[in-house]
Amino acid sequence: MNSKENPKKKGCDKGILKKFKMRLDLIFDYNGLVNQGATCYLNSVLQVLFMTKDFREAVESHCGQDQKTADFHLKSLFKTLKTSETHTKDILSILGIGNVYEQRDAAEYFENILSMVNPCVSKIFKGHLRHTMRCSEGHVTSDETGPFWTLPLSMENPSDSNKTYSVREGFEEFFKSSTVGGMFCDQCNEKTDSTIACKMEHPPEILTLLLKRFEFDYRRMSYVKNDCCVDVPHTLRTKDCDYELYAVVDHVGSLRGGHYTSRIKSYQNHNWYVFDDTYVTQPNPQSISHMNNERSQSVYLLMYKKSHAPDQPREEEMKKKEEELKCMEEEWKKIEEELRILNEEWKKMKEELKRIINVESRRRALKLERIYVEFKTCVDNNGRAVDDIPQQLMTIRETMKMIEEEEKRINGVEEYRREIEKNTKEIEMCRRGIEKHRGGLKEHRRGIEKYRKGFGEYRRESEEYRKGIKNNRRRIEECRRGIVKYRRGIEYMTESVTSHRGR
Repeated sequence: MNSKENPKKKGCDKGILKKFKMRLDLIFDYNGLVNQGATCYLNSVLQVLFMTKDFREAVESHCGQDQKTADFHLKSLFKTLKTSETHTKDILSILGIGNVYEQRDAAEYFENILSMVNPCVSKIFKGHLRHTMRCSEGHVTSDETGPFWTLPLSMENPSDSNKTYSVREGFEEFFKSSTVGGMFCDQCNEKTDSTIACKMEHPPEILTLLLKRFEFDYRRMSYVKNDCCVDVPHTLRTKDCDYELYAVVDHVGSLRGGHYTSRIKSYQNHNWYVFDDTYVTQPNPQSISHMNNERSQSVYLLMYKKSHAPDQPREEEMKKKEEELKCMEEEWKKIEEELRILNEEWKKMKEELKRIINVESRRRALKLERIYVEFKTCVDNNGRAVDDIPQQLMTIRETMKMIEEEEKRINGVEEYRREIEKNTKEIEMCRRGIEKHRGGLKEHRRGIEKYRKGFGEYRRESEEYRKGIKNNRRRIEECRRGIVKYRRGIEYMTESVTSHRGR
């Protein structure tokens, strides 16, 4: 009876374990790659390319229908990797890798893949270096520019594993000038000491640094690995741009045998993930908190992408608003100056009008007096008209016309004066509008200050939120450890039940 029930119990246990494994797989956001033998070097590089958003989108958009290209197989691999773990047999075939049990160099096949895909796809990893050689007299003897996928950083003293190597110092050392003796100069027509300078002519969108851990030791007459501790900065600053670390390829072991893994920062949730073939996990929160300046004995490849600060657009917006305020203040000063000039001109015009009115009044009085005198001389003592009265009357009529014309001129001046007063009222209204506008500018400035304070509070809340996320990550990690222990316990119980049934 027990022999009949045992198969059912065994099948039930396998079903529970399968469902439990599926639930564990759902915990993680990304999927792994199957190791075909010793192909961890390829898996780590492919995961970096898959997690590079611009590269993956370029593969999907520039891929053709030719099944013999690397682009086609990468697109198929990425499509499957989005939903489940998959193998790399097609990629191995297109790269010409026959012996899957032989360990190879991850950096070498990283460059091979970038060289085989469409140039539009791989351009984000490509940069250009310019090497210039000058003799001691300053003549340029050589000036060459060439592309690169990775920058190899030499690590000194490969036998000294206790020394800490600084990536930042190594990166700066790479671009330092060096002096070489005995180089022939055509212009000097002799051998001189020459200076070789290296400059990054075109910084790539993604900068890849290769730590030269494997170097030839002439004392041992063989290649040895430098296992010294490496100080990895989270950011790198060049003359033209800033870079932020987002992917690391690690290697543990020796030259002929070892294991490759990769650590990559997700562009979706900004969390770090460890890709170890089919296993995808998250590192400890403590190691994440120290990623600003990490120390490691296993880092081999470092990928940095150009950083774009999230607060930069807001800061630029604030600067633009401040510049607009400055421009408005300058315009207001110009308007005030124009108003001052108009006021001075109005005062001068008022004085001129007074003078004109006084002059015209005097002229009118003099003309009337002259008419009266001339009319008085045209009669005799008895009041009888004399012969020249018609001529005098003509003079009076002409004078009256002149008076009427002068009155019209004075009326025109009065109208001009009224127009000036009207313009003065409009200028006053304009001044009041400018005062209101200035008040609005002050309100706008106060609003900007409030916005800055709110933004500062938002930053503080973001920091608290990040701390909360870190605490939640620690709790999740503890839950995961508990799940792993629970899983091991179930496996142990299953093995015990299986061995008991076998007995």
